[in-house]
Amino acid sequence: MIVEVAGSPAEHVKESLENHVKVLKDSKEVNVNSISISEPKEVVDGKGVYTCFSEVDFEAETFARVSEVVFDFMPSSIEILEPSKVSLDTFQATNLLNNISGRMHKYDEVAMMAQAKINELKKESILLKKLLVHHGILEEKDGKLVQKRIIPPKENTPEVKKTEEENLKKTKKKTKK
Repeated sequence: MIVEVAGSPAEHVKESLENHVKVLKDSKEVNVNSISISEPKEVVDGKGVYTCFSEVDFEAETFARVSEVVFDFMPSSIEILEPSKVSLDTFQATNLLNNISGRMHKYDEVAMMAQAKINELKKESILLKKLLVHHGILEEKDGKLVQKRIIPPKENTPEVKKTEEENLKKTKKKTKK
């Protein structure tokens, strides 16, 4: 099977891939014959994003175990070299299909939660945009938001300075007594 990873920096990409496929060596019912890992290469126009792949040659006793490896390692491709024919009894087929179905439900749940969060963030960003435009901090020019004025840091606002001065006067009065 071929497993690919992309990310940054290059050293981290390769190290992450090595750690990921190394787990297979410790897996039960799997005999790893070889693992080869490529050097990271920068993705064209990736702006610092690197990709790295690993080719893993392994053996497993059952087709069910091979399918579990596919789910666990998410290879970009896999090739079964032998046997030339694979047969499943109904129990194995049922377990495999239930495994596939269960994982699909988990992925669907994660996708729905992510979509809900995206929708929530969109609503919040629209509200924030309206507030920033309303208060004259941002303005729209040619369909894009541009900064109109800078918000001073909180410690530089007149209200904060006044409160600091009052606290300083109180402290001085207490120390004089």
